[in-house]
Amino acid sequence: MKGNLKTLALIFSVILNAAFIGATAYYRLSPPSVASRPPSGSEPFIYQELDLSREQVDRIEPMRDEFLERLSEIGGAIRERQIRLVDLLSSTEVGRGKVEALQGQIRDLQRTLQDTVVSHVLEESAVFTPEQRSRFFQLMKERIEQSGEPRPPWLRPSPGGRPAQGR
Repeated sequence: MKGNLKTLALIFSVILNAAFIGATAYYRLSPPSVASRPPSGSEPFIYQELDLSREQVDRIEPMRDEFLERLSEIGGAIRERQIRLVDLLSSTEVGRGKVEALQGQIRDLQRTLQDTVVSHVLEESAVFTPEQRSRFFQLMKERIEQSGEPRPPWLRPSPGGRPAQGR
């Protein structure tokens, strides 16, 4: 019995760590911290701070829209598998093979997400002048540095300073 509890605790710990790493990657690489809009719309798109010509904006906006749509698709697939993983972990009979297969799917999707972001940044930055390109990457770096410690939503502190319950 004790051995089973230790094994389950270890598996749960590994899964939580994997979920944390995945969520961290997702939140760091998603639009708010890279080059797009935050969910609240409070920050402008980075390209709006670069004094772009109308021609540049006309080239960038379709790229941005396609990128955001792709991010949404990938993010939804990641969330779906994370939920499946939690459901699997909460079942009375946790099969290690099933857990590992689901983890592999999540890692593959996270890799696809990262590749999508990098491709978009390279494609978008090719439209800029050398000065705009330099400013673009400076702004990206500043936003990443200002974002603080990324955490999955269920580990973010509540207003009272304790982790939020039930999120």
